[in-house]
Amino acid sequence: MAAATVSSVDISDLTEWRRTVASLLLPLDIQTDDENFHARIDAITVNGIRLFTVSATRHWLERTARLASSGADPFFSISLQLEGSSTISQHGHRDLLLPGDFTVYDSTVPYERRFEADSTSLVVMFPQQLINLPPKALAGIAGMRISGAEGLGAIVSAFLAGVARNLTALEGRLGLSMAASMVDLVTAAFSEKMGIVAPNRSRPRLEQMMAIRESIMARLPDPDLTPDAIAAEHFISTRQLHILFREQGTTVSTWIRERRLEMVRRELVDPLQETESIRTLAERWGFPDATHFSRIFKEAYGVTPRRYRQDALGTAG
Repeated sequence: MAAATVSSVDISDLTEWRRTVASLLLPLDIQTDDENFHARIDAITVNGIRLFTVSATRHWLERTARLASSGADPFFSISLQLEGSSTISQHGHRDLLLPGDFTVYDSTVPYERRFEADSTSLVVMFPQQLINLPPKALAGIAGMRISGAEGLGAIVSAFLAGVARNLTALEGRLGLSMAASMVDLVTAAFSEKMGIVAPNRSRPRLEQMMAIRESIMARLPDPDLTPDAIAAEHFISTRQLHILFREQGTTVSTWIRERRLEMVRRELVDPLQETESIRTLAERWGFPDATHFSRIFKEAYGVTPRRYRQDALGTAG
């Protein structure tokens, strides 16, 4: 399995920043009135969980209804305010985040976030199925603020801040356990906030699922990536593999297809890939049939791959 590494990008052009955010995180409508706008992002992916430290001058961003409905994969994003302040609005919640405070927002629901001055945040993106809360509780946590000044929130905030200062620590073999700990701690903090008890979940089972996801990501372009091959790699039966994914509310083949679509989507909005044909990008990620790929991409994102690229890169024709 390939080791995770931290990558860093410094950007002073707003258009380029929008493209970078769309490629690494999510498509967002980003605006600023700062003529000297500057931003930096440090990123690492560990077992399907994406972590970023983001620093930027004054700006504001919006996940519009159109953008929120266009993605195939539902993510939660933990955001810890490290420096400066911001306001977050989602699901009827509107809160001010000060250093140490954190929140969770839902990629499938519109939200707004405003940074009125220089700021730095940690953002942790992960599939929604990894938060072990009842569906009704999941719907209620989006946009909710947890104070980092007291109670369990202070413990979780300190842990997340430590991760932000040491992203390279996730490059080693302990990265899996640390990523799982983040999810468990955040789940506990929101459970306390809402006055509920999160269902018990086996840590070894969670780590096994995360390891399986990571190995799939490492072999995503492989045309021989099948449930049988994945199960054999992890010394479990194919039936056990299907059960693990069913517990996450999906299937092995669906999860692989969604990951492949997401990788093509990222490359479609990457200016460095602009000269590559859509067919080439699709084939690179396991879609040899161009017609089939175009159909399932439109089902997932609402527009054809060509239109998606044109809208993101501002090209025509």
